[in-house]
Amino acid sequence: MNEIKELFDNIKSIEDVRKLFPITQSCVYLDSAHYSQFSLETNRRLTEFINEFTHMNVPLGSFNENKSETLKEKIAKLIGANKNEIILTTSTSHGINIFANGLKLNRGDVVAFPDCEFPAVVYPWLNQEKLRGIRTVMIPSDRGIIKIEDIEKTIKENDVKVLAISSVEFLGFRNDLNTISKICKENNCYLLVDAIQSTGVCPMNVKEIDMDFLAAGSQKWMMSPCGVGFSYIPERMKKVVQPTFIGTASINYDFKNFLDYKLNFREDGTAYENSTLNTLGMIGMESSIDLFLKLGVENIFSYILNLQDIFIEELKDSDYRIESDLSSKHRSNILLFSHADKSKNEYIHTEIEKKNIFFSYREGYLRLSPHIFNNEEDILAITKELKKVSDGC
Repeated sequence: MNEIKELFDNIKSIEDVRKLFPITQSCVYLDSAHYSQFSLETNRRLTEFINEFTHMNVPLGSFNENKSETLKEKIAKLIGANKNEIILTTSTSHGINIFANGLKLNRGDVVAFPDCEFPAVVYPWLNQEKLRGIRTVMIPSDRGIIKIEDIEKTIKENDVKVLAISSVEFLGFRNDLNTISKICKENNCYLLVDAIQSTGVCPMNVKEIDMDFLAAGSQKWMMSPCGVGFSYIPERMKKVVQPTFIGTASINYDFKNFLDYKLNFREDGTAYENSTLNTLGMIGMESSIDLFLKLGVENIFSYILNLQDIFIEELKDSDYRIESDLSSKHRSNILLFSHADKSKNEYIHTEIEKKNIFFSYREGYLRLSPHIFNNEEDILAITKELKKVSDGC
């Protein structure tokens, strides 16, 4: 275990990171937009805690409290927020529901989202439609690409009160959040961002964007256990988003006098949490964030785009075409592509996964999502098989 910690501590570049991920020895995994595996360092930290807690009396309450404080500081640093604006959650959906359930809206108020959104962004608002008469409208898209003019038109024509949108869509389009935020501010519309497909690997500063709420989960690009995530709520929004999941830790309670019941909410993000936190989830997420902060998110993003460039170049004269928007504002860590005959994509996906090369088939398209543990060899392996299976179609 000491050698793993030493390896982690001495990581100097993204090229060194591959040594921390044994998944690279068993397959070619290019599907981090779906989920991603743990590093050896994450495994070490989790195992260390599990062993200690199994054999000794570790004071769980104080451990969780200290761990949550440290984790919130690191999350805040990662996204450009303040520690008191971070809420620890169980998932992206949990965070979105905190906002959807707690935001002051009236019957008939309109919430908008793109028609290509991942269901986690949509269903909380369909539920609000059922529970309290909120109306929903969809913004049109083409192959997951959403035009700024369609966002602005939808907001203005429907007097939209909330825009719910992903920073990076699950089909790979990266939204221009700075421009979208300005449109929202000009039209008195709240901006809710799902950041599960971008946190840690795409540069983002929540203060510069001036968003109203952010939700993210851990099992994809953050390479952490399921069942943990975080949200960001700026101080100004705490006045309009009421806590709706209430537990003991949400309150400024007297530890020596539990029975003195007073609904006196904490002033930080803890007010919105579900009390007992996911200990193993926090340990795992902190490990990944430590790695991201060590490497730098800008460097990570550039590295992933470089792997995509190799992929694009290799398939330049093949039967495949790139479907993603490759402009600087909209290019992301996820690359969408397709065979010239789109009907063959599912067959191609199935055949290549038989070769122990993993990527995704989504909405009729093929999706590549390499991470920091991938390298040029992985890209050449998948492009070789793509060409081979295409020739045999």
